[in-house]
Amino acid sequence: MTKQSVTIYSHDQSQKSQRLKEQLDVWGVNYKEKNITDNPNYLLELQKQGVFATPAIFIDDTCIEGLQLDRIKHELQI
Repeated sequence: MTKQSVTIYSHDQSQKSQRLKEQLDVWGVNYKEKNITDNPNYLLELQKQGVFATPAIFIDDTCIEGLQLDRIKHELQI
């Protein structure tokens, strides 16, 4: 597995965000979390990229919206 940059945009009230973080932890993936509840500027960052929902995960330059675990696993090459 190559070293990839992984960033997730999450929201405190999103069960899917929590599930995504839990799964990334199970897989042993290091990630940076940007919680839009804690910092509204992260929401603006996300919207500038044409994304309007959480969770959203960026793996290098690829954005995957929602809880698409199979696609995320494929992109992470695990």
